[in-house]
Amino acid sequence: ANGLVIEAVDPASDAAAKGLQPGDIITEVAQQPVSSVEDFGARVRAASDAGQKSVLLLIRRGGNPRFVALSLEE
Repeated sequence: ANGLVIEAVDPASDAAAKGLQPGDIITEVAQQPVSSVEDFGARVRAASDAGQKSVLLLIRRGGNPRFVALSLEE
């Protein structure tokens, strides 16, 4: 599958609270495909610059798709 493999998740992060795990594959951010860390960063920055409070990720775990909304607020 194309996308970014999550290598680690901070246990204190929103990502951990939403159930993201190492090995999950992020295939889309804000409904746009991502294939590099640069793509991921650009999508998150665009969402933040647009004033959005969260960004929608499409992840795959074991081949199964799942949407996760991550907070952009610190």
